[in-house]
Amino acid sequence: MKSKRTLKRTVTGIIIPQQWDDNGNVTGVSIQAFDESEYIVRAYKRGKELRDFINQKVKVNGKVFERLDGKELIQVNQFEILEHNNTV
Repeated sequence: MKSKRTLKRTVTGIIIPQQWDDNGNVTGVSIQAFDESEYIVRAYKRGKELRDFINQKVKVNGKVFERLDGKELIQVNQFEILEHNNTV
């Protein structure tokens, strides 16, 4: 899907599952930001690494693309885990 605009942005929020394969394995994540926005993480380079940090609080820097349907994607350049949640 094409995007309308691109912005560099820092987003802070919680990593949540967003997409699964047929076996129930997480294949994509999004960031539920503290301003109630949701950013779908592009599975590109650093974005793939975020699948290991589901339910963790993170700070992410990257390019945000607004899709024509209004949803926002983020291409992660850098991220920092702010809190480790050790619960299973």
